[in-house]
Amino acid sequence: GDQVDFKEFTDVALRRAVQSLDEYSDYMPPLDYKDFNMASEQTYVGVGIEVGEFAGRISISEVFDGGSAQRSGLLAGDAIIEVDGEGFEEPTLYEVTERIRGEEGTVVTLGVERPRREDILNFEMERRSISLSSVANAEKIKDGIGYLRFRQFTENSAQELAKAIQKLRSEGMEGLVLDLRDNPGGRLDSALEIAEMFLETGDRLLTVQSRRRVVEVFEAGFSQQRFRFPLVVIINGNSASASEILAGILRDHDRAILVGEKSFGKGSVQSIYSFRGDYGLKLTSARYLLPGGDAVHGIGVEPTIAIDQPTEQAFELRIQKHHLRFMTPDEYEASFGFPPKVDSQLEAAIGALQEQLSTQISGL
Repeated sequence: GDQVDFKEFTDVALRRAVQSLDEYSDYMPPLDYKDFNMASEQTYVGVGIEVGEFAGRISISEVFDGGSAQRSGLLAGDAIIEVDGEGFEEPTLYEVTERIRGEEGTVVTLGVERPRREDILNFEMERRSISLSSVANAEKIKDGIGYLRFRQFTENSAQELAKAIQKLRSEGMEGLVLDLRDNPGGRLDSALEIAEMFLETGDRLLTVQSRRRVVEVFEAGFSQQRFRFPLVVIINGNSASASEILAGILRDHDRAILVGEKSFGKGSVQSIYSFRGDYGLKLTSARYLLPGGDAVHGIGVEPTIAIDQPTEQAFELRIQKHHLRFMTPDEYEASFGFPPKVDSQLEAAIGALQEQLSTQISGL
């Protein structure tokens, strides 16, 4: 038994040592490394829901298309009260998600409370491997204005975006609101590919400054898709890494107006190393500078139009968006006990876009 303990001890010691370098460096035993790789490819094992804290409880903010949760009948706004028949003393987001997680092919039962229902509803579902699209809610929200939310950047994000934009343009879109709120980042190469669609060939995208000051400069290459319509990007304090870098690049080239709150501030380069036995090592090797010369790391990207919104409200707005497709504002208020809230950041983004479109028209 000593051997196992020693191995566990070295894992812990190595992890502590690597983590002490900075907050993003990490030493990953095989299971963690597998999770890390799956997350960066946007596939994971689960029931197909996104959860968050809402009105002091752990509730579902989104039910993904094609997941087990959707098939079983779970809805956004359901509060999770039990997992496999067991309640929580004081549920934390971490505890609830940990209990829902498990091996692919196994079954989990969620007990939920739903607005306007007295009883706990139980839903049984299988944990399955899910692959998420990175574009959510591509829709026309006002005359000539398209809206598109990006969950995270994956390998196919640029193609997904191009397809969504073509659809919106065929519906008469003249300007786009790109929502990067709560987008944790993902693949930087995909975010840069998206930046290229809105910029000119040769525009500076990013400068990489390493610990040894060696500098690499990324410039926009030729893109098959060139979008010249007005663009407004919404960011908040949870827009991190690749998403805040994309926002900063578009801002620095005066290509987009940024609306919302200062982003998270994670703009460092992680080098990933794999070792025998499926171990992984993630080391911070450099930092990114935006075209205007600002570093992102530890600083964040400032919006052009600053509008604060509490985290809880952002979550509420997601639930509300889901429900208002099926119910009137009055029914929503009867269900949840409060009327639908105004998404002040989205309203400001629409206003900024309308202003851009009207000056374009008057300038012809």
